[in-house]
Amino acid sequence: MSSILNRRDWLKSGLLASTGIVLGQSSPALAARPTSFGVLDVYAEREMELAQEALLAAAPQIKARLSSNENPWGPSPAAIKAISEAAPKAFLYAGAITMELRKAIAEMNGVTPDQVLLGAGSSELLMASLMMAATKGKVMIAETCYISGRDAREDGATMKMDRVPLTKDYQYDLDTMSTRVNAETALIYICNPNNPTGVMLPSEKLKSFCDTVSPKSTVLVDEAYIDYAPTPATDSMVECVRKGQNVLILRTLSKLHGFAGLRIGYALGQPALLKDLRKYCSGGFTVSTTSAAAAIASFKDKAFQEMVLKNTLESKKFLYDTLKAMDYTYLPSSANFVLFPIKMKGQMLLQKMMAEGVSVRSWSFDQQDWCRVSIGTMDEMKAFKEAFAKSIS
Repeated sequence: MSSILNRRDWLKSGLLASTGIVLGQSSPALAARPTSFGVLDVYAEREMELAQEALLAAAPQIKARLSSNENPWGPSPAAIKAISEAAPKAFLYAGAITMELRKAIAEMNGVTPDQVLLGAGSSELLMASLMMAATKGKVMIAETCYISGRDAREDGATMKMDRVPLTKDYQYDLDTMSTRVNAETALIYICNPNNPTGVMLPSEKLKSFCDTVSPKSTVLVDEAYIDYAPTPATDSMVECVRKGQNVLILRTLSKLHGFAGLRIGYALGQPALLKDLRKYCSGGFTVSTTSAAAAIASFKDKAFQEMVLKNTLESKKFLYDTLKAMDYTYLPSSANFVLFPIKMKGQMLLQKMMAEGVSVRSWSFDQQDWCRVSIGTMDEMKAFKEAFAKSIS
């Protein structure tokens, strides 16, 4: 048998490689693990990105990459300097620096270090959370959200999802979700602000939901875009963790901090829950010395973060004004992207935009095709405006 696995086979192998787990076959945790999550949207999205990368490479001129919700202004100079200074010590395992990073994250969030779990981006921790839940029951999600693809395998095995449609204004239907929780519900996934809609739940309503539901089932709040929220400190559900509730929060530095290629994420939760989660991920071992040093420096660079937020809001307003002028509506976004309904098939728009050197994303739900545009620099948004005008003419 060939020892070489292609990417699709690797995905179907159970994602153990993606979570950095190396365990003996006698491990009860390994025996209980699901065998595949390869067709969840979190991976379907990456497949789409890879396809777009190929199209972009063939485009005559790349003007704007607006398909992956990246931060075009980061990482900060302080983070880059920290990478350079940490590089000579990269031959050492990152235990000491990752411990320092955990302490910094705990202090920032008003929790203890044993309530922090690191990962190579939040995707590792999200996949681990889903694998953990799959051994216990169903995962409740909204339709549509970041992981609202099909069930994990086409043969119906392993991953079971309970899907609750969004409300008419594209909010999570927390009332319905609350009534649907039962003994089979192992995990409730809420992405806030939501991807791909950009819509955010009122914090008090979500906190009330967590108060009611977390004693019955773990509530996972994916806060990948929380830094773009109106008031991140109070919009976050970290207060629920401080109160000892069964709430798991996932964060990433891929957005505001510009770490998409540096891979730093973390989970906040109760020590017992994180101990369980560690069985399905690397427990922070996949975090590199240089990335950890950069993260510590980036957290301290408040001026850079403020600049990114200011520029993001300016570019977002330009996009809003552009869409209004072209007679397009949009969903008001609390993230670094905007979703709006389009008047042609999504794939057709992607191809036309790519021909102009601009990459965007498309979705189809609620009997409608949609376009999602990541917020870029002002020059990139102007490139979008020009390309979009040509594409719809």
